[in-house]
Amino acid sequence: MQVQAANRHAMNKYRDLAAVALVRTALDEAKKLHKKIQEPGETDWRVPGRDEVDGAHAKAAVQLTSFHAATVKWEKELVSKGWRV
Repeated sequence: MQVQAANRHAMNKYRDLAAVALVRTALDEAKKLHKKIQEPGETDWRVPGRDEVDGAHAKAAVQLTSFHAATVKWEKELVSKGWRV
């Protein structure tokens, strides 16, 4: 019974991780909008500038790439075991 629950958990976790490709697509689309960002004025201190947005985007892309690499390794391991934990 515990093995079935663990296997179900693994399948659900993999299904969630499959969304990484969608996040990558969203990041790529967001990158196109960076060119349209206007620099904040003196009174717009709460609005991030283009440099801040570019930095946050780059950080997210690096973390997503690292996460994706770990996911691929984990997926191969699960497939080789017939989706058993």
